Parts: sequence; structure tokens; C-alpha cells
Amino acid sequence: MEIIFLFLISFSNSIISGYVYDYETKEPLIGCNIYLENTIYGTTTNKEGYYILQVPEGKYSIVFSYIGYSEEKREVNLIKGEVLKLNIYLKRSPLTLKEVLIESRKARIKQEIGISKIEIADKDIKLFPRLFSSDFFRSLQVFPGVLMATDFSSALYVRGGSADQNLILLDGINFYNPYHLGGFIGSLPQEIIKKADFYTGGFSSEYGQRLSSVLDITLKEGNKYKRNLNLEINNLLTKIILEGPLIKEKSSYILTFRRSYFDKFLKLFKVNFPYYFLEGFLKANYELNQRGKIFFTNFITYDNFNYSDFLLHFKWGNYLSSLSYLYSFSPKFFLKSFLTFSYYHYYINFYNNFVFVNNWIKELSFKGDFNYYLSHNHTLKFGIEGKLNDFYYDTKIMGGIKYDILGKPRNLSFYLSQRSVFKRFLLEAGIRQDNQFTSYYGNRWYKPIDFRFSLKYFLLDLISLKFSFGKYSQLITALLPEFQPIPFLYVWIPTFGPYSPQKAWHYILGFEGYFFENIYFNIEPYYKYYPLIYEYNETNDPFNIEKTLLKRGKSKAYGFDLLIKKEAGDFLTYLTYSYCWVKNYFDNLSYHPFYDRRHNINFIIILPFLLKSNLSFRFAFYTGTPYTEILSRYRYFYYRYITREWRYYWFEEYGEKNASRYPNYHRLDLSWEKEIKRLKIRIDIFNLYNQKNFLFYYYDYKIEPPVRKVFYQLPIIPSLSIEYAF
Repeated sequence: MEIIFLFLISFSNSIISGYVYDYETKEPLIGCNIYLENTIYGTTTNKEGYYILQVPEGKYSIVFSYIGYSEEKREVNLIKGEVLKLNIYLKRSPLTLKEVLIESRKARIKQEIGISKIEIADKDIKLFPRLFSSDFFRSLQVFPGVLMATDFSSALYVRGGSADQNLILLDGINFYNPYHLGGFIGSLPQEIIKKADFYTGGFSSEYGQRLSSVLDITLKEGNKYKRNLNLEINNLLTKIILEGPLIKEKSSYILTFRRSYFDKFLKLFKVNFPYYFLEGFLKANYELNQRGKIFFTNFITYDNFNYSDFLLHFKWGNYLSSLSYLYSFSPKFFLKSFLTFSYYHYYINFYNNFVFVNNWIKELSFKGDFNYYLSHNHTLKFGIEGKLNDFYYDTKIMGGIKYDILGKPRNLSFYLSQRSVFKRFLLEAGIRQDNQFTSYYGNRWYKPIDFRFSLKYFLLDLISLKFSFGKYSQLITALLPEFQPIPFLYVWIPTFGPYSPQKAWHYILGFEGYFFENIYFNIEPYYKYYPLIYEYNETNDPFNIEKTLLKRGKSKAYGFDLLIKKEAGDFLTYLTYSYCWVKNYFDNLSYHPFYDRRHNINFIIILPFLLKSNLSFRFAFYTGTPYTEILSRYRYFYYRYITREWRYYWFEEYGEKNASRYPNYHRLDLSWEKEIKRLKIRIDIFNLYNQKNFLFYYYDYKIEPPVRKVFYQLPIIPSLSIEYAF
């Protein structure tokens, strides 16, 4: 009855809808605040820059405000049942008014539950200190809930989850391995990112088939008015970004290219490191009419490591492509559909096929997301997604070991989600069903049903309590061993035969608010229970690989995340703290995995400096990672008859698995940036005071008696970047 009542009421209201754009580039502005002065009505723009307001008839002053832009105000006189189409173009402004900040915060807090959600824009992270080049994935390690593995990895470990439990979407495309050089560099320059929604838990039913987190990335569309060319050169790579109109005001493109030269640069220091990567990106769009818009995205990455001295050849990469269509049936009902293709592969050949590994994934997907605005305070979202997948894992080791896994799962998913805004609270609930048929090693149907629920209660206008719980399923897994601090090769396989979908439950509380008008505070305690997870079985039987490839286990994680951010004034500061406890249980063995870092602190300050430049610092402190200690060692002697002499080799006795910890980790990074007209100069110094952080211990058995030594993480690394805009 309530839905019928709301449906009838909506006919008596007037509707204001449209898009909000940047005046200079005509890029849609995401999260722009729209409100009617002296009323309770307000909203924000979505990922496409679209907004809708349903209000009673009357005269109103409608205000459009966005941080970094001049405010726009329009007077409207609405009659009963009128539908007003109002597109707005906001101009950039160097001034950020306090009133704009306050209203933007109110709109965001009142329209979204925001449980475990971090909204990231390029302007938020572009001044963060970095290593060599802009690296979006490495920048995410600053935020609460994300646990850093090592200096050598940009991989994400979120609230006790492993690296393969994160769903990464690039303009709707499933991105299976977004890393270069063993995770050392992320496969995406942050300059082409318009916005990213990062859910560290409690994500809605719109997203599925992952247990820990979702990173939903929306890429820029390009300038619709003029062409721009940016060229950046630094120590180890070159980057080119080109954008401009195809048809002025109706169509645009953005093109990027990156090439590393580790293989060239390190030769100057007499280091032979025959590795390089290539990366190319193209996105184009065309506005068909007031109702429809089409997008095309293409992204290619290629990594090559060819060490001819050891007859070792690695290569891996991704090819991503999507065609998406946005169509508005009416101001209250619109569709965004995606046709996507994702291809990830890697290849290893050691010593002329002595060891040969070939793995690839192909995914063809179609998805339709529908949004229906029942009324000003009630929104319905539903969708369908179909996937055709091919997984292939082929391994050969000379001497007789050979196995391959070929799976062709077919997947069809449905979801439904409803959001309601009441006077004192927001409510969001949803359900999702994934249906997957896999024919490898027997025919099996998997039909997990997951549900999600989130609630937000307002104590005051800008202070609220939050709660969320939900069930999550995952129908693929990566063959990652327990200790892999540099997870550069994700060997993906589908759930098949003797295995069932992995499962997780999320329980999250939250408290958020603004204090002193420009200080944002958010704290979220959480508990995660994994009834079923898998881990690569390093003692598998190659002659019975299907049944022994994976170990079945359980896991528990709990902790809390804290974020304090100062958003305005002469400087910007972030203080993040995460406490995380995680434990895995396999058979009779229980242990803390290597990414179990109890205390994680990041402090970032960005401030104006001399000669109108910017200076930023990042201090990071992390609890040491767990490891298995060697308690004792002894020699095993044997007699070699050929040489007629006694020889020996060492045996090691290990303690309880991961019961010890390496020393705590800490470092300080610095960045300085100066713009001179079209020239931008940037200096970054990673690990400013050259702290020797431990990666692992090892024993040098060439010394008698053997000596325990340390393999350290990255030392101080300065880098210089020069960027020029043509």
C-alpha cells in the first residue's frame, strides 16, 4: 500500500531534473549539491552528473553548489505536475565558500548511508606523496581499512580479507589484475580517474561475487571544447595524456599512454633488469540526444620480463573493453547498460619449457542497471547481469608433472535494492542471487542468495549512527599461497566440482559527523566471519589435482577504522587509524596471515609553501607482519661415494606458524610541487629518513656457523617528475 500511495503522490508533484557539467570541459560533475532554499528538499548528482527533485508546486530558488566551483542559483515557478528540464554549467572558482562546504556535507550525509564508503576524486589524492609516478592503487593504502602488505606491492588487503576478495570495476569492466611489476606499480594513472567509490565493507546488492570490498572506478570523458596534451617524464617512465572534442559539445575522447624504462635506466647503474611495461587507454563518448549517451572504453596493459641469461621469460597483461549506453525513459526512470569484455593472461617459460605455465581468463558480460525514483525520498534500483567466462590454467614441469584446468562457467545474476529517506533515518535493503553453471569436473549449479541491510539514524543534522549487515558469496578464487608479499601473478580459477562458493558475513557499526564545521570524523567497528574460504594447497597431489588444489578453511576478522579529515582552510590533513585482528583456520591449524597488521596509522598534511608551491608529508606506522620463526637447525650428514667424502645439508625446525612478528614498520614521505604556467615540476622523496624496514629474515649458510640476515624493504628513493601541458 505504501508504494501505491507514493506512486499516486508523485503525480501531484512537480519534477526538476537534468545534468550538471563543468563549464570549461563539459565533464559531468559527480556529487554536486542541489537544494531548494528554505525547504527540506535537496539531492546530489549521480555518476553521470544527473539529478532529480520531486517537489510540490510553487516558487523556489534552486541552488547548485560544488566545492571548487562558483555557486549557481535559479528561480523557478512550478505548476502542478510540471516536468522541468534544467541543465547547469558551473564555472571553476579559486574560492571555496564555507556555506558551500556546509551544504555539500549536509546533502551527502542526508542522501547516503555511506557505510564503509570512501568517495575518492583526483583532486583529493593528486598531492599525496608518491613513488616515482602517480599510482592510484598505492594511494588507496592511505585510507582506513586498507592494510599494506609491503613496499613492493600496491595490492589491497581490506579488513582482514585476502587480495583476491576485492571487486575492481573500471567503467563497469571486471579488472582481474590491475598491477605492474609484481604489484609494485598500479596499472592506472590517477589523472584519468574522475571518481572512485571504494566500499571497504557492507556494499549493496548491486555488487556481487566478492567477499571483502568493491572499488568502482569512473574514468574521465575528456574535454568537449578544446584539445589538451600533457607530457610527463620521470626517473622510470613516460606518460602522455591527450584529450579533446570529436564533435564540439557533443562528443569527446581521452587517450593515455605509459611506458616504463626500468630496462634502460637501471643499466646506468650496471644493473641488468630486463623488464618493462606498456599501457594504453582510450575513452570516447557521444551524446545522442537529451535522453541518450553512449560510451566506449578500451584499456590495454602489457608486462614483459625476459632474462635471457637464465632462460626465464615472464609476460602478463590485460585487455579491457566496454560499450555502455545511458538512456532516460523519463526524468524518474533511467537505464545504464554495459557490454564488456575482460581478458587477463600470464605466461611463464623457464629453461626452454622445463617449467611452463599458461593462465588466462576471458569474460564477456552484459549488465543492465535500472534506477526508478518513486518519490523524493524513495529510490528503487534493480538489475540483471549475464557472464560467459573461460578460465584456463595449464602447467607443465619436465619430468612428468602436467595438469590443466579448463572451466567455462555461465553466470546469470539478479539484484534488487531500495533506499528510503525519512525525517530521522535512512534505510537501504537489497537482495541478490547469482546463478552459475560450471561443467568442469562434473556439472554443478551454484545458486547463492545474498541479502544486505543498512540503516542510518541522525542524532543531529550532521551527526549520525550507522549499522549494516549482509551475506556475501564468491564464485572464483585465485591460487595465492598464504605468504605472498608480492602477489604479482593471480592464477584465477572458477568454483568447480568438489568446491562450493566462498562465503562471508559483515557486521558493521558506525558513527560519523562534522565538528567545528570543517573537521570530518568517522569511526566504524566491524566483525567479519568467513564460513568458507580457500587457499592454494602447496602440498597438492599433481596426479589428483582437482581434489587437492585448494585447502578449505574458515576465517574471522574484527577491528575498527578511524578517519579524521580537515577539509578546508590553508591546508588539508588526513589522520587514519585501523585496528585489525584476523585469523585463519585450516583443519587443525590456526594462524594469523601475513597481512594481519594490528595497528595501522597514516598521517598526511598538505600545505601551501614558498613561491606558491605545495608541500605534502605522509607519515606511516604499521605493526610488524607475522612470520614463522626458525627455532633450531641441524646438519644432516651423508657420504658421497663418488668423491669419497662426507657432506651435509641443513635441516630447520620451525616454531608455531606465524606466531612471531617482524619489527614495526614506519617511514616518512615528502612531496613538493610547483606550477609555472604550463610547466609542473614535482619532487618526491620516498622514505625520507631511510628507515630500514624488515621484509623477511633469511640464513646465509655459506658462513660457518650460518648467520641470520635481513632482507630490507625499500630505502630512500628520490624522484623528479616534469609535466608540460601543450
